[in-house]
Amino acid sequence: MSRIKSLPEDIIRKIAAGEVVERPASVLKELIENSIDAMADQIDVFVEKGGKKLIQVVDNGVGIHPDDMLDCVKRYTTSKISSEEDLYNINSYGFRGEALFSISSVSKFSIVSRPNNFSLGKELYIEGGIFRSFSDTGSPVGTKVRVKDLFFNTPVRKRFLKSEKTEFLHCMKTFIRYALINTDIHFRLFHNGKELMNLPPSDLKKRISYIFPEQTDSLIEIDHTDEIGKIYGYISLNEGFKKEGIIYVNKRPVKNRELKKLLRSLLSDKFYLIFIELPPYFVDHNIHPSKTEVRFKNDIPVENLIKDGIRKVKKPFKSVRGYGYNLSQKREVYGDKKEFKILGQIEETFIVVYYDDNLYIIDQHILHERINYEILRNGIKKDVDSYRLDKPIVLKISEYDRLLVENKKDILKDIGFLFNIEGDNILIDEIPSFLTEEEARDLFLNLLTDDRAFENFLSEIACRTSIKSGDILSDDKAKAILKRWIETDNPNLCPHGRPIYYRISLDDIKKAVGRG
Repeated sequence: MSRIKSLPEDIIRKIAAGEVVERPASVLKELIENSIDAMADQIDVFVEKGGKKLIQVVDNGVGIHPDDMLDCVKRYTTSKISSEEDLYNINSYGFRGEALFSISSVSKFSIVSRPNNFSLGKELYIEGGIFRSFSDTGSPVGTKVRVKDLFFNTPVRKRFLKSEKTEFLHCMKTFIRYALINTDIHFRLFHNGKELMNLPPSDLKKRISYIFPEQTDSLIEIDHTDEIGKIYGYISLNEGFKKEGIIYVNKRPVKNRELKKLLRSLLSDKFYLIFIELPPYFVDHNIHPSKTEVRFKNDIPVENLIKDGIRKVKKPFKSVRGYGYNLSQKREVYGDKKEFKILGQIEETFIVVYYDDNLYIIDQHILHERINYEILRNGIKKDVDSYRLDKPIVLKISEYDRLLVENKKDILKDIGFLFNIEGDNILIDEIPSFLTEEEARDLFLNLLTDDRAFENFLSEIACRTSIKSGDILSDDKAKAILKRWIETDNPNLCPHGRPIYYRISLDDIKKAVGRG
């Protein structure tokens, strides 16, 4: 048995870095937050090769005092807290030193900074956590942080990075999330030397409209305050637009599964930007080192704040009836010795079957939908016919959308879309044959951002080609689809999550009529 031993310092640094730095976008998040906390009103972001080669953030904030430069990259150093109580009343984005320590441990890291009352700046260079140089340098007021060759000294972690396009999409998403909430700051984003976004100070609606131009005419405002806090932001009325909603708590973009579930129940699939402001003591951002997750001192007041805020909106939003069934029905394993005994149909909608001492009431449409969905998913999904339009569908796009299209172009073409990009527009010339033009437009946009959109696409085809409610089935046809159904990967649920059948055991029937 191996004895317990202390780890070397370089291994400790790399483990600590792994808690904060997952990919280039993690670095960008920390650097942008530091620039915002430094009261900058101009933040320029430079990314090369998706952030794998370079991430650089330049700001015109207050800068770092020369005597603090060496301390800001040490572990557990910060300008933002001084006592345990401060942990629960943080109004800034986080601990500057802790993040820089982690980042400098796994990169070739330099920082140049000059406060307003100094004529020269200081430049610090660290390579893989090892100090290399510290010197005077000419510099404008503010701070410039360069992170080169991320994970150069941790090759295993470097191999886990995705393609340049995918990593840059994560970087761009991070940039957008901070640009949306900090509308008083001038943000610019460059990738491989090309300026992609230039966002001068504006109001929130203008900034949303610039980043998501397809939303310009479809936004409705939320603004509500109660005794615990405030909720404000915008909801899109564009039914076809299904980009993932963004939630902010105290100006920090966050993840919280219960909040997302609540908003989905209230807003269906509508796009939203929701900003929640609460007393700092009521919010815990420290449950994860990256501070992207959040929990509350008490969930109920926060839920009430959200519900009341959305209910005040004049245009009604229909809630989605979720398919939260408590499925106690076990997945059946059918043998060859028994056969289905088909008893008939109810209202040409349900097949009634007796099998293995159980009575099954089966929805014929969603049963067939499950079969067709799995056939498509298992190999026929690329055989979708398309047809050429008389006039192309024109979609206005942002730089973010352009990157998404580049990232998904193979999938889009595989399923029947033929398109090209001209300036700020996408021109769609061919669409899948089973879709109307309006449906094709919506599906195209959804495929860009929704990870489940392709699965939903297959479900749509399966639904349209399935037996419908009202179709009369012969016994032979019913037996044929029942046989194929029991061979599917998931015979319990349709692709949308609805239960396919209701089962009653013979014992329960006997008990109900007094024969138990």
